[in-house]
Amino acid sequence: MTHANIDRRQRATQRDGEHASPTATVVQTIDGGLVVKRVFDAPPELVFKAWSEPQCVAQWFGPCAVSMSVRELDMRPGGALRMEGRCEAGSHVRIEGQYREVEEPDWIVYADACFVGETLICETLATVTFHELEGKTRLKIHCEPVLGFDEFAQRHWAEGWHDSLERLATFIAHTLQSEPV
Repeated sequence: MTHANIDRRQRATQRDGEHASPTATVVQTIDGGLVVKRVFDAPPELVFKAWSEPQCVAQWFGPCAVSMSVRELDMRPGGALRMEGRCEAGSHVRIEGQYREVEEPDWIVYADACFVGETLICETLATVTFHELEGKTRLKIHCEPVLGFDEFAQRHWAEGWHDSLERLATFIAHTLQSEPV
């Protein structure tokens, strides 16, 4: 693990003293990135499972009201992430990336690129952390800009994650709570 990776993980996993709410909150960072936080009524192992199994991810992930097809979800360092779907407005959305770090059930680091049609909208590096908080999970996604993370991309990223995390909460409440981890 490089020194830069250690520094990034320390920043992303740093407990900032505030409790995230059961609805997503988004804040802009000094480096032009975004941080989204949310609390889920489930232990970290369960929330991590929803992020790591393709059949689970397909149920909740997507930048808009879209059914995403998970083409590849190889959750290990160097493994590929490929999803695609069509938004209600008809736009074809594609996400391609690569996992950098995976430490179950504590964090995931991945780089990804988001395309609408054939147009690259943005590339980001995301660090996702799962903190146990009194039997619940405090999820934090720290998104660092790599390319094209302008105001348009940031707004859609924030809206997409808000909607995705709402669907994730519903998915966890209805599907995963009854299953063993």
